[in-house]
Amino acid sequence: MRWEIVLRTEEQQFECLIRFNEEQMIRTIWRIVRDPEDAKDALQEALATIWKRFRRVNGHANPRALILRICINAAYDVMRRRARRIGDADAGMAADCAPDPADPIRDRLARQEQQEEILRAIRRLSSKQAQAVLLRILHGESYAVIGEALGCTEATARTHVKRARSCLAKQLSHLTQNRIKEESR
Repeated sequence: MRWEIVLRTEEQQFECLIRFNEEQMIRTIWRIVRDPEDAKDALQEALATIWKRFRRVNGHANPRALILRICINAAYDVMRRRARRIGDADAGMAADCAPDPADPIRDRLARQEQQEEILRAIRRLSSKQAQAVLLRILHGESYAVIGEALGCTEATARTHVKRARSCLAKQLSHLTQNRIKEESR
């Protein structure tokens, strides 16, 4: 029997790597941007970055973690551009309306506002803390994988996650206080 070594071109390697990770890339981006057009933009930006740095990504100890990190960065970039375009002017418009408390649309909007507030709080974290907490909480990655993705030790990854959670707890403490008040009614 004769063995043949099949060498793939970089394009084929890229396609295989993306095909294997595409679903998780899309979920990662969607969890941050929550908008179809912005998600498409972020995915295209991430794919372009991965292609430009393909040798580094492919040679990385954990290419999947690095790809997710690139997706997170691309999603944040899109969110920053959206925030600059829109501004925070429309944030006060919601306060002017007083919807019926029994309205299910009100509950959905309240959840959406909370999600947006959480994302804004995550964007205020340092880049490494934001990436670490997203990889840990959203994807359930181990600290070793997070460390590889961030280019640091496992202990440093733990520190980034711990500090991020602490900052988020301080920034979002009013959300838990409001929930406790609502539940006690």
